[in-house]
Amino acid sequence: MSSWILKIMFGDGMDRSLPPTQGRALHRPTTLSFLLCGILFCLLVAVPAPAADNLQPLEMTIPYGQLTRPRAQQLALDASPGVAQMLARIDAARAVVEQARSTMLPVVSAYASQRWQDVSMQPDWAPLMRYEDSLKSFSSGIQVNWLLFDGFSRRASILASEAGVKAAMELTNEARRLLAEAVASAYYQAQLAAEGMLIARQNRLFNAQLESDAEIRWQAGVIAEAEKLNFSVKALQAENDYLEAQQNFSIVCTVLAELLARPEAELSADLYPVASPPEQDPTALPATADEANYALQHRPDLQAMETKHIALLLQKQALKGGYFPKIFLSGAYEYDRLDDLAITDQQERSSYLGFNLTWDLYKGGERSAKIREIDAQLQQLDKEMEQKRLAIQSTLKQARIRAEAARAIYLRQSHTLKLVQRIRDQIEKAYRAGAATLTRLNEAQTDLVKVSGAVAASRISYLQQLESLRAASGRILEDIPLPPISMKEPGFAF
Repeated sequence: MSSWILKIMFGDGMDRSLPPTQGRALHRPTTLSFLLCGILFCLLVAVPAPAADNLQPLEMTIPYGQLTRPRAQQLALDASPGVAQMLARIDAARAVVEQARSTMLPVVSAYASQRWQDVSMQPDWAPLMRYEDSLKSFSSGIQVNWLLFDGFSRRASILASEAGVKAAMELTNEARRLLAEAVASAYYQAQLAAEGMLIARQNRLFNAQLESDAEIRWQAGVIAEAEKLNFSVKALQAENDYLEAQQNFSIVCTVLAELLARPEAELSADLYPVASPPEQDPTALPATADEANYALQHRPDLQAMETKHIALLLQKQALKGGYFPKIFLSGAYEYDRLDDLAITDQQERSSYLGFNLTWDLYKGGERSAKIREIDAQLQQLDKEMEQKRLAIQSTLKQARIRAEAARAIYLRQSHTLKLVQRIRDQIEKAYRAGAATLTRLNEAQTDLVKVSGAVAASRISYLQQLESLRAASGRILEDIPLPPISMKEPGFAF
């Protein structure tokens, strides 16, 4: 059959206008062959490509859940291993306080001993006599030692350890502040990705509707096929935008699941963020001076440094107490028994109560060197606190600038969206009436998609910048306060 087709297309290779002996030497296709070749080529080109027809329909669902931002932050703080680690440090600091307080109480000790002795003794009053014996001795007793005065070193040490508890609390609050800010950032990024999926679906529905209308008009011969296929291309592009936003949503949800300490870093459907509500009238931002004053008084990282400064001063006072004498109240009750003596057994009972005084007059300069070490640490900490205050003020100012810009952009983008929506609707009506071109409709729809995405991004960016501003000032902890820690002794005084 293939040879038959070749004969039709190119002939049998012989020119019938020549004698048989000469026709076999010529191999030229006839005019009919060229015509048939062109017809077959056109038929092959006209075969439609089935690639787009084989695509499975895309289910463009929007993964909205029931998780709000405050709830997400609370879940993260309750389950975070990092916060649990900081809470364990508070427990350790509490134990240090109990250790320091124990020095205010007496030390009670009990002892007992059993010995087997060989005694050889020559009294001075009888140099010619030697006394030798084997015996058993048993001793037991109870001793009490109570430090009454040490130059107020114990009191300073107790207050320093209590300051350590407060510093551990502030460091825990700092970990909570940073975690709450990270959760808010991931939460809003997930909302932004969901908004991108919603915009892509709306764009897909719009182009699908126009594609359906164009199919009818094309079947009627009113428009060209290229105009109909244009809407198919736009719909596929919208599906690609949806898939890209879906990918971003999945990645951000994985990060959010990690912050929420969810097993296998996966969120259930009910823990997806809720739909982002539009901000009709964004509230005015708080004054910069008020936020700066609040931050300098409540930022936990700065408060931890100030508490450490107090602890160092108290440690210095405790070292200065080492220059004073120590006074002890001591008492004991003792029992001694000697058995297997040559003459008779012996038992003794005794008790005493008295005061002891010890005074370290010279220790090789150890105390003064330790005091100089703390003075150097205080100077270093003062500079760190100064740098931290500057950093807080700078961070606050940057956060406010970004929040103000995000608010202004959102207000203008919202107004722009209303105008672009009206333009697109009018051009769509004109296109359906035949008064507008396809190019103009594509431009209007593209503008609407871009502005819709910009509005969603600016709205969520504004909410995120507000949360960053609250985190920079420390107000983010107002919704999630740390429970107070009770102390047996009030206040920090030195």
